[in-house]
Amino acid sequence: MEPAEKKRKLMLGGALFLTLIAVVMVEDEENPAVDTTETIQPTRSSTEKNRVDINTIDALEVDLLGQRTFNAEAGELFKSTSWTPERPKISLQQQQAELEKQRAKAKAPPPAPKPPPLPFKYIGKIIDGNKIQVFLADSEQNYVVRLGGHIEDQYRIDAMNDETITLTYLPLDAKQTLAINQNEARNTR
Repeated sequence: MEPAEKKRKLMLGGALFLTLIAVVMVEDEENPAVDTTETIQPTRSSTEKNRVDINTIDALEVDLLGQRTFNAEAGELFKSTSWTPERPKISLQQQQAELEKQRAKAKAPPPAPKPPPLPFKYIGKIIDGNKIQVFLADSEQNYVVRLGGHIEDQYRIDAMNDETITLTYLPLDAKQTLAINQNEARNTR
């Protein structure tokens, strides 16, 4: 065994031995608990002497209890409470008018669907003779399209000028306009 390991084991053994001695000394100092229970007879006051001892009677006499008195200021004891405010009381005529409004809304046709907002951002364009190609980008992909071209069978490019690009949302046949920032358009030419 190495000297360092031997020294460490001796120190741990000495600490263990001192701990055991301390435990034995503490146990010797404690006083043993003595169980001293005494039966104490309660003394009765003059008012208690007039009361009936419950142990001697088989049933409780209800007449000795007396009647409860309720205070009118206490309010309704079992009223339900809630954080939501109470709805205002509505007359019968108002209820019928509201019901008629709801029926009219139910009979009305649903509003026409609207196309989603354009997901594209104008990046730039290339003019090659009479052909114009526009660069558009959405969050995931870039597109290069020409007049009359389609983007993923969802949009068609209908018209282009220096300020706007007109696209048609094909599922609803709805026209939408994408504005071109003039500063960007000048820089990309």
